[in-house]
Amino acid sequence: MENLIGKGRTADVFGYGENKVIKVFHKQFSHLAIVEYERAKIIDNLEISAPHAYEVLDIDDKKCIVYEYIQGISMLQSMQRNPLKIRIYARQLADMHAEMHSKSVPTLPNIKESLSRAIWNVQSINKKDRDAILSYLETLPNGDRLCHYDFHPGNVMIFNGNASVIDWMTAGSGDPCADICRTSLILESNVQPYDMSTVERLTLHVFRKIFYRNYIKQYLQTTGIAIQQVERWLLPVAAARLNEGIESELPYLKSIIHQELLVI
Repeated sequence: MENLIGKGRTADVFGYGENKVIKVFHKQFSHLAIVEYERAKIIDNLEISAPHAYEVLDIDDKKCIVYEYIQGISMLQSMQRNPLKIRIYARQLADMHAEMHSKSVPTLPNIKESLSRAIWNVQSINKKDRDAILSYLETLPNGDRLCHYDFHPGNVMIFNGNASVIDWMTAGSGDPCADICRTSLILESNVQPYDMSTVERLTLHVFRKIFYRNYIKQYLQTTGIAIQQVERWLLPVAAARLNEGIESELPYLKSIIHQELLVI
């Protein structure tokens, strides 16, 4: 295929005719195509600003999904071009998240069940700690709210002042605080690219703090949720993220897990 738009760990995205793209899954991740398509069709019916999913195809023994083409650049790219918009975009991201959490979607996979499965798959957590984390997870609330569960500036496209949310593969139904905790974990990560200078690292660190502070303040004010309701999800969310195998995040996540296990 030609006209490559983006490359990812599970799939590549190409232009596909007028106002469409095609997401071509790598063979080892073909099973994810049907799962993602089914979730995308549910999102289609929720009046959420997200790309429409048209169909699933088999091309050259690979599973593919045809999506609506969303113009623009990501919120992350826009902030990199104009750092003065950091506070504006942080508040916009919070408002979009709050609006998302107003939707009831009991047909999507349960977030707590997804977390439990991920934690079971983490080999670096010993049995004693795993049992403690899973027992603690059971005490947390259920819910039926729409959770993106990978919501961050890289997954929001901006065009002519309008925003659209992409990459709904991890979407589920549950307590909004679990979703907020996941976003917080990503935004507060201290992991930085190795090829940055000291000044660039310091600048990125400061920008992340400004963005997160404005994001979480806006969300909590808008929804009336207390930060403690979000923080109680930190242990299982951090433990489940270990299952994603992001080597650079291991010390960060393990430190959180160690601290949280001390207080449950």
